[in-house]
Amino acid sequence: MKPSSLTRSIIRAIVNDRPYTIRGCELHRPRVQRCRSVQPRHEYTQKRNFFGLGGAIQTSQSIFQNAKPASPNLERALGKLSDLVKARRSNSRFPPESEIVDAFRMVFASRLKSPRHLTRNEVNLATEAFIHLQERSHLLTGDGRTALLEDDLNNVLLALASSTGRDRYRSDARILATYIFEALRDPSTSREEYLSKLGKEQVSGSLLATYITVLSATGSAHDALDLLRRSWGATERTSLPVWTTILRGLASEGHTQEFWDVLREVQDEMGLLDAPSQEMLITFFAEHGEITMLKKVFELSLEDGQVPTTPSLVKTLDSSIRQGELEWAAPIAKALHERTDSGDLAGTLLLWYTLHEDNVDHIRRRIEEMADSGVTNAITMKTLNRIIEYAYQQHNPEKASEYVQLCSKLGLHPDARTRYLQLDYAVKQGNRDAAMEAFEQLSGEEIPVDRLDVPVVNRYIASLAFSADHEYEHLMQVVDHLLESKGDLDAEAIAGLSQVFLEKDEIDEATGLLRYRVDSLPLDDRARIAAVFLKFIPDLNIKAQRAYNAYELFRHAFPETPVLDRLPMMQSFFDRNRPDLACLVFGHMRQRENKETRPTAEAYAQCFAGIAKCKDIDGLQMIYNMLKLDLEVDQTTRVHNALLAAYTECQQPFVGIIDHFWKVMESREGPTISTFQLALRACEKWIPQGSHEARHIMALMQSFNLRITKEIYDLYIGALAGQSEFENVVELIDAMVSDIGEHPDAFTIGTFYNAIPWQFRKDEVEAWAKQAYPEEWAELESYGDEIDEEWEIRYFKIDRNQFIDMHDELLFGSGEYEPRLAREKHQSLEMPKL
Repeated sequence: MKPSSLTRSIIRAIVNDRPYTIRGCELHRPRVQRCRSVQPRHEYTQKRNFFGLGGAIQTSQSIFQNAKPASPNLERALGKLSDLVKARRSNSRFPPESEIVDAFRMVFASRLKSPRHLTRNEVNLATEAFIHLQERSHLLTGDGRTALLEDDLNNVLLALASSTGRDRYRSDARILATYIFEALRDPSTSREEYLSKLGKEQVSGSLLATYITVLSATGSAHDALDLLRRSWGATERTSLPVWTTILRGLASEGHTQEFWDVLREVQDEMGLLDAPSQEMLITFFAEHGEITMLKKVFELSLEDGQVPTTPSLVKTLDSSIRQGELEWAAPIAKALHERTDSGDLAGTLLLWYTLHEDNVDHIRRRIEEMADSGVTNAITMKTLNRIIEYAYQQHNPEKASEYVQLCSKLGLHPDARTRYLQLDYAVKQGNRDAAMEAFEQLSGEEIPVDRLDVPVVNRYIASLAFSADHEYEHLMQVVDHLLESKGDLDAEAIAGLSQVFLEKDEIDEATGLLRYRVDSLPLDDRARIAAVFLKFIPDLNIKAQRAYNAYELFRHAFPETPVLDRLPMMQSFFDRNRPDLACLVFGHMRQRENKETRPTAEAYAQCFAGIAKCKDIDGLQMIYNMLKLDLEVDQTTRVHNALLAAYTECQQPFVGIIDHFWKVMESREGPTISTFQLALRACEKWIPQGSHEARHIMALMQSFNLRITKEIYDLYIGALAGQSEFENVVELIDAMVSDIGEHPDAFTIGTFYNAIPWQFRKDEVEAWAKQAYPEEWAELESYGDEIDEEWEIRYFKIDRNQFIDMHDELLFGSGEYEPRLAREKHQSLEMPKL
């Protein structure tokens, strides 16, 4: 596949409402070839922002009328709603109401006919569109061309009730449902009257029941319970399905005790559960692996001597097998043996028989017995796949192969499910050859209706993408197969493909991939994809421009990324000596509206520290101006320390001392040890005032009874040496043992040598040191040196910043520091002596 073809093919496929395919793929079908010549069904000009559906889509007002709820139409509808949201936020011109209404209808029409859940992005866009229409009185009025009618609002509730996804708590869906529910109430009618009116109708299947279902499925089961209890007819037998929905919501939210309390309330008020209500609860507990709750619900007595439905028996037996509750489940298996009315029954019974005797001949006799007794689908691949799947789950591929061979003896041919079971096992075992063979067989089968192949193929894509050898051409064939068959890439597959494209420097491919509905994925899935970028961008083996290209892609795709995750990316550009790019990263954080994504005081401090490392005066001025205008961030000691370091390295040490060191000394937080260390480094470069200020700083430290360490002493030596005070520095070094109890070492001599200006003065230091401290000088020379070619000045290779920890703790606790003391001490030092 040629570079960038994935991006172009996906977009063309979406626009033309046809399957996506890769040119030159061996799996290419003739029917797809014919689709290439199909012209777009609607002529329009599409303009998109860098990501998502934010660009303007210019089209006629009737583009969604009678349109099929297919992906292209849905995407155009979401684009129109996105245009509206952007217009509201920027106070610009809104799209026509007729287009907004059409787009709104399209979103929910597609979801009523699609098994996929409503994404957060779709719900949020729909909510803003609804509020916009409501503010302009375009609800429940007119002929429906420019307003939403009652049927439209009912459809929204139905879509929300049946399509809230796997997330347990969906406040976004709950909020939209509440807006809709309240909008259907006559303004002249109170909420209580409205509920009473709804309750007088049959609760089951009513608008109230739909709203309660949404609440129960989105983490608000308590609100749903309160609403039902206050409605008329809540204790009628017809309301039992609604109560069952609430029970399921309570269980989903983990309110186990309340679940049983409400169940007792239902039994006391309306009688025992019926078989369909029990089936609903059993289905929920089976899907969530809650075998204890399932067993208790299964053992409940039912109304009028009813017995559990066949689906209840099947799901209960399946769960019991998975959880190892075989002894308890034996009567259930016996009861199932007497039934023939469910297509899933045969597979579950066959699995039960296999647990007790896995001999192939025995299994074949059991299958024939079920067929002879009239069990539905007894001799089908659907039934045989149950035991093939179980064999793979037990890590017994040899037994699975025996069962596959049994299929041919029964006149059956392995289907898509058989093949993706083989593929899934090969992927989990890391058997690349077996996986490739299974995929080739899978791609030759009919696409399964249930699309359970999609998760398996996604896992295969991820395993290839994250492997050391991702076999690019084959990987793209697998992606082609999935998208051509209208399957979706999941978060792990997108993350793997993103890594592949980043490693291959295929930025266009990565851009097209992230356009692929990434913006509508749940936050945990988005975080998984973002993690690939968060690992790639800070990698210093990646050149700066490549890393920044990836960052540009990242920042548009994942605007919700918090500051703590963004700072390593910023720091990596400082480490690459590209402060311009690092400051751009910081500036993008500064532009964010969400508090979690805006820079904190710590972020400012880290940025100024990076600027100091790169000696970037332009970046310093830009970021400091941002800080002065940022009303959300306090200029803490940590921030002032970093500014002190930055101004020192940018050849403005006087600004660091005057504007930041003394601001720390007059702040409520007070200094850290690094405050004094950084100030002494600034004094070294502040000619000619540095020595005078350094003496004040040392006096301040002594007035606070701070211990003068060797590191501080060396910095003081550097400060005086920077002002060419040769004799004073020699005196300090000779008195070092008596002053602080430490001997001067090679680092001390190196500080003296490197700090003193001009080469002829350095030669004087060398001559003195060779005579006074020959061993230390010899060690210093072993470190190596470098020559400043411009000034012809020699420096020894010693790291003078290694002992300055800018993350150190404050010297004083909260409320302990008194700025007045530092101010008075400073003033006393400035007063002339009499």
